Amino acid sequence: AWTRGEIEAPGATKDMGGWTARVYTAEQQARLGVDEEGKKVAEAPRRVQAVGPAWTRGEIEAPGATKDMGGWTAGVYTAEQQARLGVDEEGKKVAEAPRRVQAVGPSWTLGLAGGKKVTEAPRRAQAVGPAWTRGEIEAPGATKDMGGWTARVYTAEQQARLGVDEEGKKVAESPRRVQAVGPAWTRGEIEAPGATKDMGGWTASVYTAEQQARLGVDEGGKKVTE
Repeated sequence: AWTRGEIEAPGATKDMGGWTARVYTAEQQARLGVDEEGKKVAEAPRRVQAVGPAWTRGEIEAPGATKDMGGWTAGVYTAEQQARLGVDEEGKKVAEAPRRVQAVGPSWTLGLAGGKKVTEAPRRAQAVGPAWTRGEIEAPGATKDMGGWTARVYTAEQQARLGVDEEGKKVAESPRRVQAVGPAWTRGEIEAPGATKDMGGWTASVYTAEQQARLGVDEGGKKVTE
């Protein structure tokens, strides 16, 4: 249902052996009344409706990384996002350090007449997030283990097609570069894959067994003969 916009997207992934499925976190299951696959379950009596993370309500940009929580993977904010947005890795606002105001001595010490003058507090520079968080380029199609956290990165196919490195930064175009065509789901011709697959150094988006049977495609999204 989430691929059709009928419910919010799963917030975690689950290792299914040869592939990784998108699953709903315990918080989402409790809040939405679904199991980890997104199927509706019988509502418990006097169930309290919880509120999801701010990014699921469009109040803040989505997390740019994931974190292994043992049996499931949570979406977390990168160090760059935390510094830029003033949040912790879960997206919760953190108290900003009070600005120190540099006072200036009495005007007579400056050779001026009358009045007190203080320097203006330095303005905090607003950092800019990755281009895909602003809708300027398609989102990365893979993830990369960065040690304590997982970064969103561009696949080899996306890098070749978009002329970017794995972080999405533009690279010098090689002479006579051939413009490749991305997967059909990146062009809106088919619903997006519902799982990921470890390809060694990177993770590919793949279609689940259910999607393959329903859409008549293989795990890469290519049409198969009936």
